Amino acid sequence: MTPDENYQPFRIPFDGHFLAGDTLSRGDGVSVLVLHGGGDSGRMRMRAVRERLFLEGISSCAFDFIGHGETGGNLKESSLYQRTLQALRVVESQKIAQPVTIIAASMGAYTAVRLLKHIAVDTLILLVPAMYAACAYRTPFGRGFTAIIREPESWHRSDAWEILSGYRGRLFLVAAEKDTVIPSDVIDRISGAAANTKEFVRHTVSGAPHAVFTYLRSVSPDRLERIMRQMIDMIGK
Repeated sequence: MTPDENYQPFRIPFDGHFLAGDTLSRGDGVSVLVLHGGGDSGRMRMRAVRERLFLEGISSCAFDFIGHGETGGNLKESSLYQRTLQALRVVESQKIAQPVTIIAASMGAYTAVRLLKHIAVDTLILLVPAMYAACAYRTPFGRGFTAIIREPESWHRSDAWEILSGYRGRLFLVAAEKDTVIPSDVIDRISGAAANTKEFVRHTVSGAPHAVFTYLRSVSPDRLERIMRQMIDMIGK
């Protein structure tokens, strides 16, 4: 049974838009939510990861946030707060089983952390994660958000640290040594905040830029497979 045969698309009404996404499942329910990053990203960026999980019997759900991919819309009018609401709407509509596993990249990682306040999460997988000052949460992307995050070390003022310090599930963290988007101090701060987790695994990929999995596919597929294997094993616990 190939992954292509098992994608089930959906469109969910949300605040004047339709959130476009899909589940990848053998019909046995979904327990993994996948969140893409910002910029020109979309759920297709995570397709290879999801298909690898599918081959291991792990079903997943992903969607395009407003302003991205098939969902479309005006990104500048959205916000990190809106992204949290969009993710919660998808969890509800697709009946994603809780406790859920969340796999989140870059900007999506902050949304994943915020979701810890709303749903039960047993495994949190953060790929080159971004964290933001608390005052950026409700600020529209097109009206002041960029100015906030460009302030030097604004991430120190993130509410993510307090949320993560209360998290008791499993945390899997992948960082890139040559990441010019995410400061290494952010990764270290996440690691420090993980002190109370049930299990914590951190990978820092030598020589990798922000697009860490793309880099590994071309430069070190064996390392990528080892990381994926550990990730799959953690999800299966």
